[in-house]
Amino acid sequence: MILLNLERNSQEPIFKQIYQQLKELMEDNTLKPGFRMPSTRALAERHGVNRSTVYKAYEELWAMGYLESRPGSYSTVRKRQKIATNGQKSKTGLISWGKLSSDAGQMLHQSYQKFKYKINDVSSDVINLASLELDPRLFPVQDFKRCINTVMAEQGAALLGYGERAGFKPLRKAIATRLRIHGISVNWEEILITNGSQNGIELLLKMLTVPGTPAAVEAPTYSNVLPLLRYYKTNIIEIPMKEDGMDLEYLQRVLENGSPKPAFVYTMPNFHNPTGISTDQAHREKLLSLCETYRVPILEDAFEEEMKYFGKVPLPIKSMDRRHLVIYLGTFSKVLFPGIRIGWIAAEKEIIQRLMAIKAFSDLTSNSLIQAALHEFCREGYYNLHVKRMHREYRKRMHTAITDLREHLGGFDKVSWTEPAGGYLIWLKLKDTNMDEAGLKQIFLQHGIILIPGTCFYSDAYSYPGSPSHVQEPSLHHFRISISTLNEKEIKQGISRLGSAIAKIYQQ
Repeated sequence: MILLNLERNSQEPIFKQIYQQLKELMEDNTLKPGFRMPSTRALAERHGVNRSTVYKAYEELWAMGYLESRPGSYSTVRKRQKIATNGQKSKTGLISWGKLSSDAGQMLHQSYQKFKYKINDVSSDVINLASLELDPRLFPVQDFKRCINTVMAEQGAALLGYGERAGFKPLRKAIATRLRIHGISVNWEEILITNGSQNGIELLLKMLTVPGTPAAVEAPTYSNVLPLLRYYKTNIIEIPMKEDGMDLEYLQRVLENGSPKPAFVYTMPNFHNPTGISTDQAHREKLLSLCETYRVPILEDAFEEEMKYFGKVPLPIKSMDRRHLVIYLGTFSKVLFPGIRIGWIAAEKEIIQRLMAIKAFSDLTSNSLIQAALHEFCREGYYNLHVKRMHREYRKRMHTAITDLREHLGGFDKVSWTEPAGGYLIWLKLKDTNMDEAGLKQIFLQHGIILIPGTCFYSDAYSYPGSPSHVQEPSLHHFRISISTLNEKEIKQGISRLGSAIAKIYQQ
């Protein structure tokens, strides 16, 4: 006989109490495997509850594997594996995932482990000069919340399906209109919404490359694109960066002699990551002309296009693209919210259609609700206001950073840095340090700052931009400084600590 202690005044439903108590009896072996359970009617009558309540508890026990039953027969207790709690799990599993992973997957894992920063063991007042995320204190949260509420009230369920493959049409139209400010003439059919610009880069790699395909990139370049290129087994051709941008003479030799020629040239002409360099009009024209001559596409990564806050910066290469050679990647991540993961590709219609097919078989579509809210955000004028605010804030912040670099590092003749016309990044060069990278990073940590070492931005961690075939001199090191997450006070503190750290370095 089964007797249960049911509390009628409990907030827990009766069927849940029945389920829980029967489960405990089965788990402690009071009700042994093979025990024939009373019928739902009998158990209900015995405890003065509705039969449907007992039936619901039995269903739950069956779904969890505690009971087995056949039509027209009694339910019996079955022996089931116990639910694995954290305390019961073994420290090591049966499978070695490192051995099971593909070579490409293992490479991505190793790259991530190598370049991520672990700051759990350092003081909580460490100033992060490494992160390229945005300062959440500047996020227009309430305005965006209003936009989400508006589109949900007006469009509701229509935004909760998969949505359009190429992206929310009104947002694509808004982006096409916005691009005219930057001199780019495209229509909404030449825009594909992506899950951030990283997703856009991967879609293009899927479209343009097969294992062994050459791809030309600046050296240094965006660190997260390098493991992706390796994953797709491309042959990375590093084009050295000079003070005025990519070495176009070196690129020309690559294009002249390359067989096969590169599938594309990947470039960041504005506020380059990691150097902060912006190329001039003549450089952009020559790069476009070279790629037109050799019929090589340009992947123009405009991740900080909106962040022009010191004077005039030339228009994008895409603005001069009459022969549909330039594929333009944009994003809201580096001016609005990284978390909404909305980027886009602007290119001729055939490219968009091909990329849309690839996207359909990878991540299907991008988030329709967020796209609609972002469109509303732009339509209401919030985006324009936010960009103006970002310009005001980061003009002051970058001015503070440059001024303090001159104050704290100006006395070191072996230290130099770039002074960008916008964006968030500064490229620091240390000569004749007689220390390895690990030693430099440790000194920075001891002084309460984190910077990203320059080796993260090269395909070969030991290459040097003088020539991809040369080995980096042990006495020459680069570090990237980012001010994107810091206010003026934090920047001043960070640069002051940097000055003290570099003084320590050159005392060694």
